[in-house]
Amino acid sequence: ALPYKEKNHGLFTYFLLKKLQDTKGNVTLKDLSSYVHDTVKKNSLTINSKLQTPSTKVSGRLAQEWTSKKLRP
Repeated sequence: ALPYKEKNHGLFTYFLLKKLQDTKGNVTLKDLSSYVHDTVKKNSLTINSKLQTPSTKVSGRLAQEWTSKKLRP
């Protein structure tokens, strides 16, 4: 994981927490995953001149529900 020194976090952690804060948890797991993936990938090149590409692995029962499952109903 690459750092985001200006924000005192890692890139992944910063953008994950930012989305959770902005949405107050009212976000689907799929939307959260897509946001973090796209935002970290784009910003890693700008901030660190290196590519970081997060991925999400979903299994079991959640694989069928994650597109509509929200952290906060």
